[in-house]
Amino acid sequence: MERILSGHPAGEAVRAPILNSWRRCQAAGLTPGTFQPRLIDDVDCDNTLVRAARPVLDRLQTTIADTPSDVFLCDASGVQLLRIVGDPSMYRGSNAILAVPGFSFAESDVGTNAAGSTLMERRTCQVSGNEHLWEPLRRGTAVGIRVCHPLSGRVEGVVGIVAWHERANAQMIAVARRSADAVEQRLLELSTERERALLRRLRGAARAASGVQASMPRDLGYLDRLALEDAAVRLVAQGQAAVVEIALSDGRTATLVAQPVTDSADLTGIAVQAWLPDRRPTTGPQD
Repeated sequence: MERILSGHPAGEAVRAPILNSWRRCQAAGLTPGTFQPRLIDDVDCDNTLVRAARPVLDRLQTTIADTPSDVFLCDASGVQLLRIVGDPSMYRGSNAILAVPGFSFAESDVGTNAAGSTLMERRTCQVSGNEHLWEPLRRGTAVGIRVCHPLSGRVEGVVGIVAWHERANAQMIAVARRSADAVEQRLLELSTERERALLRRLRGAARAASGVQASMPRDLGYLDRLALEDAAVRLVAQGQAAVVEIALSDGRTATLVAQPVTDSADLTGIAVQAWLPDRRPTTGPQD
């Protein structure tokens, strides 16, 4: 790490999230051998996030049983709340603390890792082997996915998967993503009926404003429609003005514009408008 950050060439390019994390650690004076792991004594392991996530993680218990892998849940500060372990031998001896609720995976405590770095980067992070700065984490590869509340868009925590480095595979990200999505759905189910009704109204307003269902071109494919609807719902959940572009399968680019609105009943929310080019881009000479 020190050689790369001081300008020496690396054998392989360091991915941006990892390099960003190393730089944050370096700026904070954290280097291998200087970490002071923390265990939080009064962690709440029965909060809404845990209640939402527990059935999701429990369903994975059979899938990962007797394999050198596990699934974890951390809160928005990187403190571990749950961990489902496939092979208990992964956490024998001094490494047992890594599986304990209350262990802090914040970057400021243990450096670059899939939970703390995902929270700092505000995006999915995969951390492998020696990309970890703290020695006990280096044998594994881990993926972290943020969990956001469907109503407020607030980051609630991180769901992730860990496997021995030599057993890691491309499916880890997909499994972590499905798990995070399932936890978010459970958070919605645990919300009050009033909150769910509000979300339904906002979703309806966004779709009506964007014309996703009513005025969308007839030849727009199902997957493109789904992508636009999903993006619109996420913009509504974030609750703030924003502009995003969505690449369509026919080569066009749709622009989604989210803006605050207030209806006649003084209900404040977000409406999303979609702008689509009328013509598809050409790919060659036309007759």
